[in-house]
Amino acid sequence: MFDKISKLFGRETGDADSENDGLALATAALLVQVSKADGDFSPEERATLGQNLQDYFGLDAKVADELLVRAAQSQEDATCLYAFTRTITNELDQDGRQDIVKLLWRVAFADNHIDNFEANVLAKVSGLLGVSPRDRVRLKHEVEAEQQA
Repeated sequence: MFDKISKLFGRETGDADSENDGLALATAALLVQVSKADGDFSPEERATLGQNLQDYFGLDAKVADELLVRAAQSQEDATCLYAFTRTITNELDQDGRQDIVKLLWRVAFADNHIDNFEANVLAKVSGLLGVSPRDRVRLKHEVEAEQQA
């Protein structure tokens, strides 16, 4: 699976940047999954998603857009959810995984509405990332506070 994802980036497994690319693609795929959970990938969600990828991974807009296209293609395979969360848990410590959950909340809040489907996907992904329900809710409240500021 990782080889397939690496090939999407045009890199062979073992390249120096492959691990970071895998992390970025895994994160982007989860962000796309959350944004599409309610059946509507709104322009606000897409813009927030792209901006979060740029900020978190230090990407320019073009690279972030290319990453989004690849992530959308990759996340359509339902088994990828586990592969993507595994990539993230292997690469990041608890604080890093919480940062990813925070990014997920930002995308979910982008359209100023949290749908039950989005909340359920976020709960599932958070659990797979090893982020406790307590921390997931705390991160949600932090993002809500950011939105109101």
